[in-house]
Amino acid sequence: MDMYQSSQRNHSFMIQPPIHPILDICKSIYSFHLTPTHSVMNKRAVFMTPLYAEYFTIIAVEKGTLMVRDISTANTHSNDQQQTWYLQAGDLLIIHPQVELQLSYNEVGFLHIITCERYELVNNYTNLMSYELCYESLPEHGSILHPQDKRFFGLVEEINQYMNQDTDHIHAILHELLQLLGSLNDARHHKCLNRSMQQVASYIRYASEQLLTRENVAAQTRLHPHYFSEVFKKEIGYTFSDYLAIWRMNKAKEQLLCTDHTLHHIAEQIGYSDGIYLSKKFRSFTGMTPGTFRARKGTTRVASFPFAGTLLALGITPLATAPEINQYSMLIEEELSSVPLWHIDKGNDQPPSEWLFQLPETITEEMQPDLIIVADCVLEYPKLYAQLRKIAPLVIVEWGRRNHIDELLYLGQILNRQVQAQEWVQHYQYQIEAARHELALEHITEQTVGLYEIRGDHQIAIWGESTRAGYNLYRSLKLHPPYPIRHEVFEAGGFKCIEEHLLPHYAADHMFVVAPAHWLEQMEPMMQQHPMWSQLPAVQNGQIYGLKLEEFAYDDGLALERQLHIQVSYLMQ
Repeated sequence: MDMYQSSQRNHSFMIQPPIHPILDICKSIYSFHLTPTHSVMNKRAVFMTPLYAEYFTIIAVEKGTLMVRDISTANTHSNDQQQTWYLQAGDLLIIHPQVELQLSYNEVGFLHIITCERYELVNNYTNLMSYELCYESLPEHGSILHPQDKRFFGLVEEINQYMNQDTDHIHAILHELLQLLGSLNDARHHKCLNRSMQQVASYIRYASEQLLTRENVAAQTRLHPHYFSEVFKKEIGYTFSDYLAIWRMNKAKEQLLCTDHTLHHIAEQIGYSDGIYLSKKFRSFTGMTPGTFRARKGTTRVASFPFAGTLLALGITPLATAPEINQYSMLIEEELSSVPLWHIDKGNDQPPSEWLFQLPETITEEMQPDLIIVADCVLEYPKLYAQLRKIAPLVIVEWGRRNHIDELLYLGQILNRQVQAQEWVQHYQYQIEAARHELALEHITEQTVGLYEIRGDHQIAIWGESTRAGYNLYRSLKLHPPYPIRHEVFEAGGFKCIEEHLLPHYAADHMFVVAPAHWLEQMEPMMQQHPMWSQLPAVQNGQIYGLKLEEFAYDDGLALERQLHIQVSYLMQ
């Protein structure tokens, strides 16, 4: 028997003399271009190619994008639902044996498909070694890996070069390639673990009023409580008990500012046994009693990071904010011109966990806030968070959890400005109705609208309704995105980053492009000369509009209202 030929009956064999404990055998490699015609590309047709993965298969996309769908009639994996994977240039997809696939693509690309087998030593006798087919040490079925190491495609090229010439050399190269995939998979596992801790943190936020203990939360992650604590602290930056207390105290502050409930009732609402325990916990956490904190209801002495536009809409000028907010809120520059700025000292390449505010040596009574409204992202900077806590009580707002109007109404409750909040919303809705009527007369409500942002390295972000005043376009004016954006952005979380050359697939009749002001100065001549941009109907019809990042980065409250006027005037021009 050839030492590399396995038994089809039991997927095992014995060889002599002894060699390496792992044998990686390359069965085939296919490298080919994905080449739809130009006319078909313009029609956005999708080419489909069937593939039966008889062996362990690596699908590597060197150029272009690819959709892979598992169409097996009898799925042998634990997930019985049809699986679909989306791959971009540089992505690898791992497929285990006996799976029927469909490959779909609609653009030029370049693809490698490598099939192989891995045999691992099971018995080692004096002069005889027994091997069995085993994939347990290789990445799981459906894993998508992103090798940054340039060696990967170099090894693929070598396999291509020596295939059918030097069998031993091919298997040695394959072994090196699979070892590289193994290390990538280990890193991927670590990222998954990190991601699972973020999911735990989100769970704590929403379920903090329940009976949560380190042990029962750790059990959900299938980690030992001690190891869970270690990983949670490392990835989130706080101990489990501290993080739970942060969100329980935040809910207590909401209740104290927005209701007249007793301490005992609030304690029951947020997961504590009684009002006495809550009072002790609150005092140790904030440095003041719940009654003293509640007395600040209705204060206008508020610092905000960010939410400046929302406070202005409520009739409050913040006592302090960060310079980044000023730099990217130019539409409300006049209202913020006299607001003190608290700069962040990032040190010399210090990690974010070490950043601090550069505060005045003494904060005068006029500069001392009663409350600081902060986005929950401040928790990603533990020292900043600790520093702010010493200045004034914090109210943490989960940024992006509510839509723009609900967020404004929520902060109106927190700051006892419900009347001002309702008046602003009514005025905003009146402007929306008037604008929508004008757009309908011009039949713009029947056309598609897209919101894009220029990123570095020929990357483009596509936004939904939660960012860059997309709320005005989609939620309020009820304008329609193209189908690919609705399907891949709106239905998948509200954000997508693409390579610039893919933009025609996501193009709309009217295209809003967010970019720094200096980039927009050259936008029109660049687009007229560019081989891809110049072919977009929006460019040819003069329906592409530049929005300054410095004016659209923050889109809350007063800023959102002023952004509405800019967006509508562009559509009506």
